[in-house]
Amino acid sequence: MRGVIEGVTTRPLRPDRRAEPPVANAMIHRTVLLALTFALGACGGGASRLPLTFTPPPEPASSAVFVGRSVAFRHLRGEWKRVPGYDYEFTVVANRFPGRWDVVKEIHRRHPDYDGLAGPRDQTLHFEITTSPAAGGGTDLAVRSTLGSGTGHEDQDGRLVLELTSASKGWFVPFDSIRIRQEPPDREDRIRETVELFSRKNGTEIPFMRMEETGQLYRPAKSP
Repeated sequence: MRGVIEGVTTRPLRPDRRAEPPVANAMIHRTVLLALTFALGACGGGASRLPLTFTPPPEPASSAVFVGRSVAFRHLRGEWKRVPGYDYEFTVVANRFPGRWDVVKEIHRRHPDYDGLAGPRDQTLHFEITTSPAAGGGTDLAVRSTLGSGTGHEDQDGRLVLELTSASKGWFVPFDSIRIRQEPPDREDRIRETVELFSRKNGTEIPFMRMEETGQLYRPAKSP
């Protein structure tokens, strides 16, 4: 609609759109945030719970505690970039029974820059692992966990690899697989573990995030 100012016909006023972000960019931004919410939430498992039981769990054949810290990386434009806001401290309690392992992992994100997209700062993960002797030596593993289900293998030296199909699925989730690699303890019972989030497309792995964990393993003292 044209306006009239003191007898002068003017063009209709048009809003200055230079300061407004393009609609496409706004949509992309919202999509990225949504993707991170789904994806990183899979790592945290905000709704995770330990299995319910009416009776105390049985006495394990052996137990160990793994305590340490993780540093986080995100894959952007072909490079791994540090994202300190997603670093966390962790405690793992691993109980081994004949034919199965029961593992509970607590993580705590205390960095001030954590943005909450992965859920609560304090979270619990649970792993039920069924074990069986491998034909070529070592132990084959079948896993059900907060993060997803899958399989793995522990070799005779204690080197372990698990690969899970992510429990979080959806159009905006930028990964569909989780790989956990754990090195055997060194002489001082220090352990290194890597958690990778990635997707597979046409036979190619597309990385999303990587968490590098280091910590100390504590086991019951042996009698002399």
